[in-house]
Amino acid sequence: MNRVMGREQQGRVRQGGYALLDVVLAVTLFAITVTGLLMVLRGIGDTSSGFAKDRYIQQQLEGLLAEKRLVGLDAMASETLDELSGITFRTYVEPFEIDNGEGDALTDLYKLTAEAAFVDDGGAQVEKAELVLYVREEQ
Repeated sequence: MNRVMGREQQGRVRQGGYALLDVVLAVTLFAITVTGLLMVLRGIGDTSSGFAKDRYIQQQLEGLLAEKRLVGLDAMASETLDELSGITFRTYVEPFEIDNGEGDALTDLYKLTAEAAFVDDGGAQVEKAELVLYVREEQ
């Protein structure tokens, strides 16, 4: 009878050893999965903040063009530094030369350009938006 009990106890010890191995493997797989998920979430957060910055710049450039097109040619040039984001916004105007397809130059056309200059992980960056305006010169 002792031999039988000894074998049963040995079987329990072996099962207990496998149970510990199962727990260690489960914890390891869980840690790997959680680490992977955290890395994915960090990547999503970085991408989201990058898109938010791009959208902010786009809105500011559109706003500058809409604002400056309503003032005279002399008042269209400007430069502003947004201290919170470190972005420098510039506007300038220059004559826009184009012909009418028959060789005659079209007059009173100007190109209004809005620029956003900033530094990010890729170095110095400049984004531009341009608008062609017809402005009759006062006589």
